[in-house]
Amino acid sequence: MGAWQINGPARGTAKSWREFDLGLAAQVERITAPVGRGIAWEGTEIWAYRDRPNNLVEVLAANIAQRPEREAYVFHPGGQRLSWRQVGEQVDRVAARLRRDHGLVKGDRLCLLTLGCPDYVISYLAAIKLGAIAVPVNLGLTAEGLVAQIDKVGAKVLLVSPEVWQAKLESVRGRLASFESVFITGDAAPQGCSAFSVLNRPGQEAPVHETIDEWDLCAISFTSGTTGAPKGTMAMHINALGCAQNIVNVAKGLDADDINLCMPPLYHNTAVFADFMPALLTGGKCIVMSAFAPLDAIKLIEQERVSWAVAAPIMLWMMMNHPAFGSHDCSTLKKIIFGGHAASETYINQLKQAFDPVAMVNGGSVSESTAVGFALPTEDAIRKITSCGLATPNTDIAIFDEDGRELTEPNAIGEVAYRGQQTNAGYWEEPGKTAEVFRRDGFVLSGDWAKIDEEGYLWLLDRKKDMVVRGGQNVYCIEVENKLYLHPSVLRAAVVGVPDHLFSERLKAVLVLKPGHSATAQQIRDHCAARLAPYEVPEYVVFGQALPTNAAGKTLKPPLIDFWGDTDDNAAARLQAFCASMPASLLDRPQLKVDGVAVTPREALAAVEEHSVLGQRVAKIIASQGLVAMTQPDEARFRPR
Repeated sequence: MGAWQINGPARGTAKSWREFDLGLAAQVERITAPVGRGIAWEGTEIWAYRDRPNNLVEVLAANIAQRPEREAYVFHPGGQRLSWRQVGEQVDRVAARLRRDHGLVKGDRLCLLTLGCPDYVISYLAAIKLGAIAVPVNLGLTAEGLVAQIDKVGAKVLLVSPEVWQAKLESVRGRLASFESVFITGDAAPQGCSAFSVLNRPGQEAPVHETIDEWDLCAISFTSGTTGAPKGTMAMHINALGCAQNIVNVAKGLDADDINLCMPPLYHNTAVFADFMPALLTGGKCIVMSAFAPLDAIKLIEQERVSWAVAAPIMLWMMMNHPAFGSHDCSTLKKIIFGGHAASETYINQLKQAFDPVAMVNGGSVSESTAVGFALPTEDAIRKITSCGLATPNTDIAIFDEDGRELTEPNAIGEVAYRGQQTNAGYWEEPGKTAEVFRRDGFVLSGDWAKIDEEGYLWLLDRKKDMVVRGGQNVYCIEVENKLYLHPSVLRAAVVGVPDHLFSERLKAVLVLKPGHSATAQQIRDHCAARLAPYEVPEYVVFGQALPTNAAGKTLKPPLIDFWGDTDDNAAARLQAFCASMPASLLDRPQLKVDGVAVTPREALAAVEEHSVLGQRVAKIIASQGLVAMTQPDEARFRPR
């Protein structure tokens, strides 16, 4: 049923940081979203922080007025350093010229297609000052993907790095329908484009004053889902401010003396809303990395006396395990927020030993709810180690069944949804998709199966589309992955379903081990068997050097279904790896079908190695359709759509 169809009232049963810390309860209030502003959940009452700024422009102006000569941004590897006064001057002149010379007005879209650099930050803030909408675009997309997103939002102005222009956009420029001006970062530009340095040339300009309130749009962020076409979720000023304040609070307090290291790429939601925006809100210095490298991050923490960061767990792990980590002083990094997957006890203890942090918080949300709607308090880092924690102070979290009714019994499994100051306005020019996800009562559906336990803590179980059905039993892959992360040798884990003639699907774990560590497939199965139900234990266990990800760092699961390790791409090698991934008891069971004839894995491997007629047929199927073509039952859900 559509999200518009609401079956009964919903309040949200997850415990909140409002209850965890009564001081935070005093910081929030109930407000009502206005009507007639294009907000999918207009007229709904939500939690929001009291005494919040009216908009991001007001925050920038306060920083410029209160601390003009303090450093605002440092850029790596370029080394450029900007004070708040310099930021203000550059934002004023770029905004004035964008409006006067290029017609950028309130509501227009400016697409950012560059890594973190001074031009990015000045352009983003200038767009916001004009009441325009900043649109960071994923640089990992193909040229076609970039064109689709630029045209989808009808961008009037583009800021593009020379590398992205030359490699992807120059050849397809004629297919871009909406843009009027292209600025290339730096001092030089190809024909038909302008150098950003010309837009930002020295000279006095009369500041632009635009009427902006908290319900105006400030950004469009494309969802980073691993399947399907990305959707542009519309963030308002109130959303960005709410997320920034959440970071301040879960980090146990941030202020102008705190220094941030922004490690994720600035086209990613995490970097923008959980690093860049909180630093702007507090007036503290932000160190912007154009691209993450562990040794560079270590050196920057030492050199700049970095005190807080929001990063993917793998980034922190790579830093702590870098050979040079011990020879650098990273003791100032005391407030650490991470998210993306569950943490292991080994990882948490290593964080404690490496940084002795004041705050060590696992948090996250969905793009439609900006960035941080739940967070696990530092005090619960071990006690509730694979939980997502509590709703942030300005958020309600609820679980819904397929008919739109809230599930209030502890541990009832349904789709988790978020409501509050961070809930975006909807999807850009996609009312149909908005209606599927944004409920009129303010809750935005996540697409994640989850449960809320007896203490009110949230536990994510799986993406709805990724749930595995094994012999009629639902298996939530994230729950299995969380247990895999508790193994001391596991660095990365992904669980998928492999089509199966008997069970419909069998469970498969694809693992990346920590350097210097080892584990066998059976040891992994034994580890899971001690922590999970028998039907949740992966039967296939495969080891690889890396997991495929999208540009946002999310694991791409479809390629893993027929991945059997880093082997030679020939039928014999793939079958050998397939056989090695399973318990010996399965080798002589007829799991494969070749032209309708049941064959055991052992028989198929022997036939390929002997180059028999059967072996030649098996090899041909593997080469043309993949090994899984022989395990796949004739079910509608496995047929191409």
